[in-house]
Amino acid sequence: MAYSKPFWQKYIGSFWAFVLMLLAIYLLNHPDLLHKALSKFGLEKERTVVQSEPVNALYSDFMLPEPSTYGEWIEKPNFLVYYDEDIMQARFTLHKLEGGFTRGEASRYGIRFDDQEVLASQTAAYYDYSGSGYDRGHLVPAGDFKCCQANMEETFSMSNIAPFDSVLNRYAWNELEIKTRSWARKYGTIYVITGPVFEHRFLYIGKQNDVSVPTHFFKVLFTLSKDGSKPQNIVAYLMPNEALYHFEEKSMKVSIDKLEELTKLDFFVKLPDDLENKLEAATQIGNW
Repeated sequence: MAYSKPFWQKYIGSFWAFVLMLLAIYLLNHPDLLHKALSKFGLEKERTVVQSEPVNALYSDFMLPEPSTYGEWIEKPNFLVYYDEDIMQARFTLHKLEGGFTRGEASRYGIRFDDQEVLASQTAAYYDYSGSGYDRGHLVPAGDFKCCQANMEETFSMSNIAPFDSVLNRYAWNELEIKTRSWARKYGTIYVITGPVFEHRFLYIGKQNDVSVPTHFFKVLFTLSKDGSKPQNIVAYLMPNEALYHFEEKSMKVSIDKLEELTKLDFFVKLPDDLENKLEAATQIGNW
């Protein structure tokens, strides 16, 4: 008579295989935890955040989001990048946008994307995007620097590039960028934080590197009080990284609290708690 294994012996191997598969998927989507675990067992050198001071004192400490992931601060003449090699793109960028920057004769014609930046981290290669169906989308837009050819060319650094759905990049997201420039002309000066969102990390592109494809992109806009000590007007937007033809201002507004939940960034952390909580709870403060 054939021997029949008890139920638990028959299925226990499959159960643990399923658990290990779920753990592997989780770690792939949370590589910082994997790096920490490996470093504790001496299987990988502990990674550190490369610190730097804000460029030319353009950015006060309270403007800089506090990241929860390892990365490198990259200082450009006209913007800041917090670059994460795990995703092969920036976690966020920050730039000051003056109304006058949006006017001028600078042209993007003939500018080449720069994947030879001298950085501690490795950026995605230009050809990682070729044939992927995704645009080499700017986080800091080239059009924000029509004033100055050198500054416009700086935005073509691969550390400032992320994989955008081509329709989104050329239509809805472009509409938001145009709107942002109109607000800069209205207020004189605004500050802009832009970055990707990853609700999961199942999609990658790249012929040489694994470039993570964001599920969404966000943009935070704010002006400063007269003494420059705190944000005054603020608004934030979130768009899915999919084919969207139109920027719908009302439906795409989002609170900073929601962005913090999605991105694991801590915005305005250097402000007093009561002011920080007020700014982060609202979807909009001021007249945009």
